[in-house]
Amino acid sequence: MELFFSVLLLVMATVVANIIYSLFPRVPLAFYQIGAGFILSWLPQFNHFQLEPEIFFLIILAPLMFNEGQNTSYLSLRRHFKAIISLAIVLAILTIFIAGGLTSWLWPALPTALAMSLAAIVTPTDAVAVSSITANVQVPQNVMETLENESLFNDASGIVALNLAVAAFSTGDFSVTASVGRFIVVFLGGVLVGIILGGLLVLLQLFFQRHLFSVASVTLPVNLLAPFLVYLVAEELHLSGILAVVAAGIIHGIYQKQLRLTSTGNQVILSTGWTIVSQLLNGFVFVLLGVTLPRNMADLADFSNSHFSKLLVLAIGLYVVMTVLRLIWAQCNLVHVPAKTSQQHWRNSWVLALSGVHGTITLAMAFSLPLVVKTQLLPFRTDLIFIAEAVIVISLIVPTLILPRILPRKKNNFTTQQFNRTLSSMVDYAIQQLKAHYDQDYLTLSRVISLLNTQRGHREHASVKKISHLFQRTQSLEIAIINDYAHNGQVKWASAQRYELRQLFYLRRIMLRPGMRLKLGWDILWRLIKNNRQLLVKAYQLKKNKLPEPENYHQDAKKMENWGYHAVLKYLRRMRRSDNKAEIRILRHYYELRHQRFNRPAEETTDESELLIAAFQYEYSYLQQISQKQELPLDLIQALNEKISTDQFVYMTSD
Repeated sequence: MELFFSVLLLVMATVVANIIYSLFPRVPLAFYQIGAGFILSWLPQFNHFQLEPEIFFLIILAPLMFNEGQNTSYLSLRRHFKAIISLAIVLAILTIFIAGGLTSWLWPALPTALAMSLAAIVTPTDAVAVSSITANVQVPQNVMETLENESLFNDASGIVALNLAVAAFSTGDFSVTASVGRFIVVFLGGVLVGIILGGLLVLLQLFFQRHLFSVASVTLPVNLLAPFLVYLVAEELHLSGILAVVAAGIIHGIYQKQLRLTSTGNQVILSTGWTIVSQLLNGFVFVLLGVTLPRNMADLADFSNSHFSKLLVLAIGLYVVMTVLRLIWAQCNLVHVPAKTSQQHWRNSWVLALSGVHGTITLAMAFSLPLVVKTQLLPFRTDLIFIAEAVIVISLIVPTLILPRILPRKKNNFTTQQFNRTLSSMVDYAIQQLKAHYDQDYLTLSRVISLLNTQRGHREHASVKKISHLFQRTQSLEIAIINDYAHNGQVKWASAQRYELRQLFYLRRIMLRPGMRLKLGWDILWRLIKNNRQLLVKAYQLKKNKLPEPENYHQDAKKMENWGYHAVLKYLRRMRRSDNKAEIRILRHYYELRHQRFNRPAEETTDESELLIAAFQYEYSYLQQISQKQELPLDLIQALNEKISTDQFVYMTSD
């Protein structure tokens, strides 16, 4: 229970950090998450918080790598294949040997195998962390693709090298030839297992889809469980579980893109599910970094201030060495850095070097260090984890300060206000066209117009006081009309009373504001006391559906609904002014929804769908017209097209 509560606090801290970032996006999200973890570190339950390394790898690392794999473009992998080999394998291995040698030289007391383990931990880069710190600057597209593809495979290089180094430390036997051979077997074997299992899981999901199994209850759980299954099988075969997960993810990514047009609902559910999982796990890791870093710093400082300073200098030295190696690699054209001029090549080389940000994978690998080796505690484990955490923080801070000085700020081609304004004009155009061409069925047209109005990108600011005042008038008008008809004998008094009570109960039920619900409840009670105290008992029975309906009640109710509805709409049209448009629209929406309960035959559903399809076509037509006039940025037109496509899918697949 204590572990569950601790994990729950970490998840809550991740969510809070995401909320703060959405309000103040100038600071990278990773810093908010680390800060949230730092605050949690003061709680007593985190004084000795520890996750089992195997669980950390399986639960956090496997799904993250699987998701990165399935979001990677296969064409991009082919295009950057040489760059991947150069950065993710050759440079990664060279960095491990150089960084490991530097560590052994600066820290002679550390065994060589553990020095190599540390180098393997700090070598992998994190494209998600890069995206976080470059959210406000414009990174060249080719450079960003190279970084993303590199992080996908140098993670595996680092993990395989870490496992070999830890095995060498535990056995005391290290051979370069044997290690390289083992590296190749584990690397290629993991890829092969991932391809095979990924293909089998794709076939399984295709089978589910063809036989119309529920996406939410079958396909999504299978997809979410895939990384755990692939990882466990590969590790059981003593191959790279992470590489297997990456390969399986790429296979899934190819499958999803091929079926994008034939399984839209499937894609939306899977994409949403994985977005939530990946964002939560990435944030969880950075919060965990904030939780553990202060404790490790305090423990090391208590042991010796000079030792703490030595570890910090080593972390800075490792970061500098890795950054310089990346810069040399790019400048010497050992990896292709697209550029038109020598000055641009120099700038992109620095971007590639500084964007070697370390994050989730590095921390996960640090925590995966075994607690016990050969029945003894692993020496220097806390020191190694602290150095890895320090490298992560340094690699986040340095590019955050430098990249904005060498890269242009990211410019939004349109503002939120411009998007909302154009969206409103687009919806207005579609409504005008519907009114001009489909005015025969006013009721269906009115429902479609109400739906289209929900597309608007901003909420109208309506006065609750004005709405309440208008409601009182429309209610009084409706009741007066119904009472007149009942007095003239066109409907029964019992039917009129029952109808009025039902409308008041319905109105109270749909109100969201507690104050408004309380006021309407009091209005109902007062009306019952004022008109007929015996109706209090009848109203209670009516609410419990125990009061028998008067004879021909449904026919009378339909008449009263039509009388009241048309009278109210005529009154609202007469009362509409420039300062109460929002309030009038809300009231019209309420009465139109209420009217649907009485006047909606089954065939009208088809008519409504046809009108909606026509409305979406008018919206597309409007965007095409303004794009031809070149009045708006292309990014804005594309964003609005995506908005229409999403709304069309939601409306057409909703009940």
